[in-house]
Amino acid sequence: MVFAMALEVGAAALVTWLTWRAATGSLPRNSIAGVRTSVTLSSDEAWQVGHRAALRPTIISGIATATWCTVSIAAAPLDTPVAVLVAAGLLVAGALLSVPAAHRAVRRALPES
Repeated sequence: MVFAMALEVGAAALVTWLTWRAATGSLPRNSIAGVRTSVTLSSDEAWQVGHRAALRPTIISGIATATWCTVSIAAAPLDTPVAVLVAAGLLVAGALLSVPAAHRAVRRALPES
């Protein structure tokens, strides 16, 4: 279970890092990584605005995932497959909250999108 939890922490760090790079403009619009929806892919400006808005929920879910994994590894009763699923759920929840945040921000900043 420790290996699975370490993978979850790595995934949380990767997702957060990619979102940060897109938000700061160092990850260009692409079809592989980032919040890839018709709204965020509509322009380079929409890509960056959307990722700036998505960054907060992404950071929060990344921290929650890493914290949960650390606690689960340290506390033997939590070192179970269910704990790995909870960690994955926390990370997915961040993604699910990031998309509407990105869309709202793009629509506010770029009404024609």
